[in-house]
Amino acid sequence: SSGINAEWPLRPGENLPESVTRSTHTNKILEIVSRIRKQKAHITEIIRETKIVQKEINSLNGKIERSFIETDEMVFRHAKENEMCRTAYKLLANLQAEFNGLVRGLDDIGVINRELRDLEDLLQREKEKNIDEQISNMSKDLDAIVKDNENIKVLLKQAS
Repeated sequence: SSGINAEWPLRPGENLPESVTRSTHTNKILEIVSRIRKQKAHITEIIRETKIVQKEINSLNGKIERSFIETDEMVFRHAKENEMCRTAYKLLANLQAEFNGLVRGLDDIGVINRELRDLEDLLQREKEKNIDEQISNMSKDLDAIVKDNENIKVLLKQAS
């Protein structure tokens, strides 16, 4: 496995070096496929967790909004008769406005972070574009190995 990196990747039309066996080459391909499957499972789990967190955020935002509305109505009723309640009502209105501004700020930060991750992902994909070509070459190499193995089987049967 350590010797394969020096010869990796093969270009179309190149033969495997004698130091690299077909099984080594096949194992390398299978390792890559396994890593891709693990990455896919990890991504699926992250998406599931993100949906759960988003549900919790939406639920909490709803609870906060209902709490503000209920408190607003209660303080407003008493504000008609009491000067301290009028002051409390004004403070509650300011608190709600500040809180809403804070929530919008956090939403904006979330959007910016998502955009940043998207840009980082795009950058990584651009760096890895050569990977697609390598995977295609490996697939062709695997097909060639399978064909060679079939030819060897035919030759062995003819020799027997």
